[in-house]
Amino acid sequence: MAKNESKNAVSPLERTSRLLDLVPYINTHQGISLVELAEVFEVSTDQMISDLTTLWMCGLPGYTPLELMDLDFESGYVTIRNAPTLARPRSITHEEGVALVLGLDVLRSGISSERIDLIEAIASLSQRIARLVNLPLALSASSNISQEVTTSVKDAIAHRSGLQISYHSLYKDEISSRVILPLEILDSQGYLYLHAYCFTALDFRHFRIDRIQSAHSVEVEKPSTALPVNPEKIGFSVKVVRPTRDVAERFEESNLDAGTVFKGSSFSQHWIARSILASGGAVELLSPADIRSELAKRAELILNRYEG
Repeated sequence: MAKNESKNAVSPLERTSRLLDLVPYINTHQGISLVELAEVFEVSTDQMISDLTTLWMCGLPGYTPLELMDLDFESGYVTIRNAPTLARPRSITHEEGVALVLGLDVLRSGISSERIDLIEAIASLSQRIARLVNLPLALSASSNISQEVTTSVKDAIAHRSGLQISYHSLYKDEISSRVILPLEILDSQGYLYLHAYCFTALDFRHFRIDRIQSAHSVEVEKPSTALPVNPEKIGFSVKVVRPTRDVAERFEESNLDAGTVFKGSSFSQHWIARSILASGGAVELLSPADIRSELAKRAELILNRYEG
């Protein structure tokens, strides 16, 4: 039993591959016994029944009994009656063409540049689909993040080395050159950020990776005592005053209720302060005391300006 359970504990992709192979195999082996079919695909009989039940609910768009697979396996023998109908070529709608081209583009972006054969095959298929549904070839779903930049950033983090980057600041609308010590990559609200110490600003900064136009390894001086080689994260404690989606996403916390207290950490004291202020009174910083005190001073200053 343990052996079968181990064999059947496959990934969704493996099971999908098996399901796709099942239809043509059954079509050419009509009336095959359920036991024999399970042996051919090296799964248990129970798993094969589960696969066939899944196929039972698959078919062509419309998904009425006329389009679903007409399978019969309750007698212990498996047959499929409408495989030829399902195999007929069908027209691709404009929406389906868009989805296919974008999906192929995402697939291409994740393939190594060394696999030229796969890249060319995907490009050829994309062009064929685009011509069929009159799509512009410029349609793309690929990320704007440079693969070279990503590689340089990850290498720098792994080796604790410096980088010289060319960075486009959206707020100032200018491109600046900075020398940084990358620390970690963060994912926030659908964007990737690089948390790093900036030797130009002499402080910790967050850089959106898709705005880094180039990154090259450089020698950096050993950080002073104010910046240890392996900087420690600053722990903080936050109390939820008013649970909001914004708070959940900003602090990557779920199932928040009023009064909930959660803990987090960050390399940047400024990030902690900005995050609390940006939450607009929905949270209260309990610790560290020095950041809490600084926030109280900022809040008082802001209130005084309103009164003035």
